[in-house]
Amino acid sequence: MMKTICISIALFFAIAITTNAQEPLSKQEYRRPVLSDDVNGERILNIRQNIKQPDRLAGLSDEQREQIKKLQTEMQKSLNQLNNQLHEKQARLQTLETQDVVDMKAINQNIDEQAKLLTEQMKLKAEYKQKIRAVLNDEQRVRFDAWKEYTDL
Repeated sequence: MMKTICISIALFFAIAITTNAQEPLSKQEYRRPVLSDDVNGERILNIRQNIKQPDRLAGLSDEQREQIKKLQTEMQKSLNQLNNQLHEKQARLQTLETQDVVDMKAINQNIDEQAKLLTEQMKLKAEYKQKIRAVLNDEQRVRFDAWKEYTDL
């Protein structure tokens, strides 16, 4: 009995020491990209530090800004529809996977449908990026291509 208590206490302290030895992630490491307004009222992406970055596409004419806003709106509408369909498929997959009698044919079909939706999303983003590039001049295009947030659309 005494031996069991001593082993339990030793195990408890070993776990406690191991847990304390691991540093928790700081709030900065948990933070995701945040959208906020810059000086010109344009939305820009601030990464981790919440510091406002300069407009990466400075020098856009009013016409270019309007064209890009229109493209963003069109793309977001399409992406919203695809995202909604994808979320429905994911919910259906969870239902299929947790039934008492699992239908692997239905599960595989659902996974294939999700893959098609993800492919459509990637194609839509690639098309959007090329449409934005077509609006820009050579100098702006070089900066745009170097901007990681847009290359990872």
